[in-house]
This record gives sequence, structure tokens and C-alpha cells, in this order.
Amino acid sequence: MKQINPILAAGVLGVTAAHAEIGANETPGEFHLKAGLIHGVGTIAGTGLSADGEGFRVGGGYQFTDLFSVNARYEAADTKIYQDFRLTLDGKMDLTDEFSLHLGAGYGNQNIFGGAVETDGVLANGALCWERGAFFGGANYTRVFAIETGTNLLERGVPIDLPEEDSDLLEIVAGYRLSERMAILLSYETQVGGDTQVEKEKQITLEIRFKL
Repeated sequence: MKQINPILAAGVLGVTAAHAEIGANETPGEFHLKAGLIHGVGTIAGTGLSADGEGFRVGGGYQFTDLFSVNARYEAADTKIYQDFRLTLDGKMDLTDEFSLHLGAGYGNQNIFGGAVETDGVLANGALCWERGAFFGGANYTRVFAIETGTNLLERGVPIDLPEEDSDLLEIVAGYRLSERMAILLSYETQVGGDTQVEKEKQITLEIRFKL
């Protein structure tokens, strides 16, 4: 594992990932907005310590065609502790009346403690979605290919060199459509692979998605 100053144990959520928009029912030309609350537990590499994190998530997307949409997501825990941004192009393919396959790719940036550790990466993900009436759910698997990882921390006056580390995350989503334009979502995400600075044990998110 990468080792850095134990100050990071003051409190961090884990890496989060962009996901195909499970349960999205937009038609071409429509926008959606979403906002919610996050709670997570991450393990800090080299310390054996865990820390709870409370924060928020906001995002939005635009449906280009029946198959393709662009989606962005930003979330933060106490703002200065943890920030994460994702931008993806997502594709959807109907398998049956109830099941659909989602594939996506894009860019991500994570910043911990104002640059204590900052990672840029390329994202690739796939999801299987189930829908019946007002209910929907799905599972999303994301691979994060780290491009560059840096830090503003010093060791004996010299910047610490952190290697780039890929990671794998699994997210389970359940939702309910309150109306044609509004849905509520609950998700659980955990890290299933990779040797990263913050190893996510779980992150729970409750959010509202509104179609414009």
C-alpha cells in the first residue's frame, strides 16, 4: 500500500465512482438533476484506522439519444477533507422489457485534504438494471484506471512519490419513482479490488433524481 502521513486518519470517505444511470427514464433532449446525502467508511492505508464521513452529492445529465447520455457527479465530505468528481458518457441497451445493460467510460478526479492525495483517472463501468412499474434496481461494476497520483506532503523536505493504483468498485442501487419526473434512490458501494490510499469499506447514498 502507499504510505502517507497518518493525518489522513482524521476522516475520509472512500473513492467513489461514476455509474451508468440505473433507472433513468429520460428521453432524447431531456436533462436530469440529482442531489443527496452520503455516509461512508474508508480505511486509511498504512494506519489500520477507519473514519466515518458525512457529506453531499450533486449531479446532472443530458440524454443525447435513446442509447447515449452524458452524466456528471460531484460529492464532498466536509469539503476540505474529501472531494470527488466524475464525468462519463453512458450507453444503454435494452435486453428485455425489464432488464437493460449500461456501459460507460469517462474521467474522474479525487482530492483528499486539499491535495494531500490527488488522483486523476479514466473510468470504465458496466451495470445491469432491472425495472418493474415504479420500482427499479441494479448492480454497477466500475474499474478506475489511475493516470496520475500526486501529493503536497513532504518527507524530509522532499515530495512523497506515490505510485498510481487502479481500483475496482461494486455498487448496488435500489430506487422508486415517486412520479414521472421524480425518483428516490438508495445505493451501497464497496471496493472489491485495488491497493489504493483510501480503501472503501462501504458508502451509503440517499438521493433524489429530478427529470427536467
